[in-house]
Amino acid sequence: MSDRGFDARSSLRPLRLRAMMTQEELALKAGVGMRTVRDIESGKVRPQPKTLRLLVKALGLGDQDRALLTDTSGRELPVARELPRELVAFAGRERHLGELLAAVDDGATVVGVHGMAGVGKTTLAVQAAHALAPRYPGGQLFVDLHGFTHADGPKPSLESVLARVLRSLHLDKRDLPADVDELAALYRSVLAGRRVLLVLDNAAGAEQVEALLPGTADGLTMATSRHDLASVPDVVSVPLEPPPMREAVAMVNAATAGRATDAEAVAIAERCARLPLAMGLATARLRSRPLWRVQDLLERLADEDRLLDELGTDHRSVAAALRASYRELDAPHRRLLRRLSLIPGDDVDAHAAAALCDVEPDRAAAMLESLVNVHLAETRSSGRYRLHDLVRLFASQLAGSEEDRSELDAAFGRLLDVYVHFAYQAASQAVSPYQRIFAEELKAHDFGLPGFADQDGAVSWFRAERENLAATIVAAVRAERLESAWHLASAFSAFRWYDGDTEHQLAINRTALDIARRLGDELKQAHSLGDRGRHFTVAGRSAEAIDYLSWAAALSRKLGDVAAATWALRNLGILYRQSGRFTEALDVYRSALEVAETAADTTAILHIRSNMVVPLLRLGRLQDAERCLVESERLLDPGDEYNTSRIENFRGIFAREKGDPAAALAIHTACLERCRQNGFREGFTPVLIELGEDLLRLGRGAEAVAHLNQALEHAEDLSYQSLERSARNGLGRVLTASGRPEEAIGHHERAAALAESQQDAYELACAHHGLTDAHRVRGDLSAAREQLRKAAAGYAQCGVPSVLAERLHRDL
Repeated sequence: MSDRGFDARSSLRPLRLRAMMTQEELALKAGVGMRTVRDIESGKVRPQPKTLRLLVKALGLGDQDRALLTDTSGRELPVARELPRELVAFAGRERHLGELLAAVDDGATVVGVHGMAGVGKTTLAVQAAHALAPRYPGGQLFVDLHGFTHADGPKPSLESVLARVLRSLHLDKRDLPADVDELAALYRSVLAGRRVLLVLDNAAGAEQVEALLPGTADGLTMATSRHDLASVPDVVSVPLEPPPMREAVAMVNAATAGRATDAEAVAIAERCARLPLAMGLATARLRSRPLWRVQDLLERLADEDRLLDELGTDHRSVAAALRASYRELDAPHRRLLRRLSLIPGDDVDAHAAAALCDVEPDRAAAMLESLVNVHLAETRSSGRYRLHDLVRLFASQLAGSEEDRSELDAAFGRLLDVYVHFAYQAASQAVSPYQRIFAEELKAHDFGLPGFADQDGAVSWFRAERENLAATIVAAVRAERLESAWHLASAFSAFRWYDGDTEHQLAINRTALDIARRLGDELKQAHSLGDRGRHFTVAGRSAEAIDYLSWAAALSRKLGDVAAATWALRNLGILYRQSGRFTEALDVYRSALEVAETAADTTAILHIRSNMVVPLLRLGRLQDAERCLVESERLLDPGDEYNTSRIENFRGIFAREKGDPAAALAIHTACLERCRQNGFREGFTPVLIELGEDLLRLGRGAEAVAHLNQALEHAEDLSYQSLERSARNGLGRVLTASGRPEEAIGHHERAAALAESQQDAYELACAHHGLTDAHRVRGDLSAAREQLRKAAAGYAQCGVPSVLAERLHRDL
């Protein structure tokens, strides 16, 4: 079909409407068929001169209108083709273009493309419009609504936009009514039945787009906006974000015509934060300077203070695009945007944002959502918000120029208070309850904000805020807010079992230790030294762990901090026990017990005595171990669920060692349920290991394998390699007993490798013991004897009774 129309087609409808006739009424009065009238108005037929004369008479037209309608010279009026130029080197948005075209294929008549300034909304809409143009012979109109115009001044009114579209459809300005409602009615009437593509670019929001929608679904309306357009009736919403790196590189390569290598294209995209407008401006500068190397451009983009200046030309710039969005905000939202640039990490929740602006969290949440609606902020998960890198830079520059330094410092101080509050709230839930420092600091840094209902909630908070906390610690040190930085770093250390990145934990701890020394605060130094020892314990670096825990204990005793001293000594004892140095572990525990008894600290005494049970069991001193357990039970507080679970676990071990694995199974099953109900993740894994041993003794191999596999999964999740070694050795023993020695060997060998790398002589001996049994079942007695020799030597090194080694010799 031709994309040019006859004059009569363009003029008959508005003239009929002005005469207030329906098509049926006009046809009856003119004495022509109603289908003829309909076909003339839609452009399907060329009207005959006689038909035109009848229509002129029926409409009672004057000379001017008669000339317009009866011009039969064959002259054709141009159909509007207003689309801006499409990009020849369009790249990087093929997926979105395909989705948009597919939506139209499926019947969409309204499409809304929304996203932040400079993200490429107009480019995508224009590209799609050109691809769709042949489907809309009635015309392709492009209207810039200036919703976020760069220039100051009034925005176009609804009347002016309606009149603009009607003029493009060849209605005479003199025929347009002055009343906006009548004008809107005429607009809908003229578009009715026409296959017109209407692009509404840069809309102020959904309300403006809705007011300009045609009354019928004959054509296609495509709108772009920095506001979310999802509320427009029947709209197919196309949210546009900065492209992933692969697509960004495609954009850069297309714009530079192969002048940049892939590595250089990646660098340009990174410096431009993958914002299409920024990449387009950067590559345009490169094209306009043929003697520049790509490296010359990258060097100019490397200076963050000048980056926004570099990303601009005389008539376009990233800063100008963002400033247009900024001007649309009211004063409170502008302040929030500026202060979000103070966040050291990547994203925030409502509590952090509330602290920055000193408002209530509910108010902050609503304001954040408003910033998301205009694409000045992003949300990638519920309740968390971030700024695009260039928006953050823009907001930071605004904060520097529009805010007093004292107000920004106060806002940052409030942010630190919020983080410290939640960090101690989470730490007190996530770690064992007897770490008193967290309970004490919790009271000292309670700013009246909520806490966490359980351990899972606390750990989830830490994992969501982990990178923010680390960045905030660095920023606090830089701002000389050392007290806050130390508290954040200390609380961060409480999550060592839930982190998995020991080196990062050690780096944060080094910061805490440095701060304590700068402050000259020996109490803080002692705590940070103890934390460092505990981190090295998790990392399996026993020698360093022993050094730091010993220093922490000595300094704490010097300062009279009995709780800290016993805590460090207890950790030192655990370290010796996990290394198979059971006699040394007992010596350390006795020292800790002496300190705790002198201070009459019953809680510390309870922990120390209960910790003595395992090394006593390993050394074969069953009666002494049970005596320690009885004394521990006597000191239990009625509500101490954590230590009740630990003692219950030991009770199960004693039952099994006394030859009653069924009773042990019952005790450990109840203990597991207690741990589950109370969220004791550290206690959960040891109980699973003991359940596996109980089931092995009862000949229930399949159930034992299931429990030990679960224990292994928990140990790996906690990065608790001591428990992983125990779980793997237990699993190997069960697999051997179940006739699966090949699988058993794999677990024992992995346990041996872990034990050797972390100097755990006991679990290494257990691994060799397990390998002895596995090789024997396989029939390889030579390998079994070699593993037996290593097992016996390892047990002897640990002080484990020689009767075990003799039993092994007899078995072979």
